Amino acid sequence: MTNRAAPAQYGDVSEPVRPPGSGLDAFDEIYEREFDYVWRNLGRLGVPPGDIADAVHEVFLVLYRRWNEVDRTRTMRPWLFGVARKVAATVRRKDRETPSEIDPPNAEDPLVAQRDLLWRAMAFLDDDRRTVIILHDFEGHTGLEIAEILEIPANTVHSRLRLGRVDLLAAVHKLRGAP
Repeated sequence: MTNRAAPAQYGDVSEPVRPPGSGLDAFDEIYEREFDYVWRNLGRLGVPPGDIADAVHEVFLVLYRRWNEVDRTRTMRPWLFGVARKVAATVRRKDRETPSEIDPPNAEDPLVAQRDLLWRAMAFLDDDRRTVIILHDFEGHTGLEIAEILEIPANTVHSRLRLGRVDLLAAVHKLRGAP
C-alpha cells in the first residue's frame, strides 16, 4: 500500500500546526478525560439521545472559544457542567419548538427500561431541581460542593434536592400509571 496525498480539490486536510505554548495539548487532554462526563450529564439534563453528540460538541466548542479565560488550575468538571446545563436548556427549548418524529426505542432489557423511565421522569423536573439531583445523586457531589458549583446557598441545595426527589418520585408514579 502506498501513501498518497489527498487530491488537490480537498485542500490541506492535515492536522493544523499549533504554535508552541498555545496550551491546546491541555485542551485535548481535557477533551479525552471529560468527554464521557459531559455526554452522561447532557443525557441526564434531558438532551434527546439523537442530539447528545451535537450538544457535547457545543460544550467543548465553548471551552475552546473561552480557553484563555478559563482557570485551568481548578477542576474543569464544575465549569463544564455549567456549560452543559446551558447547552441542554437550549436544546430542550429548541426540541419543544420542533416536535420529534422519532419514536423512542422499545426496550426489552429491564435495566434499559428502568433507565429510560428515570430519564423521562427527570424531564418532568424543573431545571434547578434536576441539576441538583444530577450533581448529588448521579455525580456524588456534596451539598457544599454543589452550592459552590451553582453559586447558591447550601440550604437552597438541600431544599432543591428534597423537593426534587419528591417531584421525581411523583413523575415515576405518573409514568407508570400509578395513582
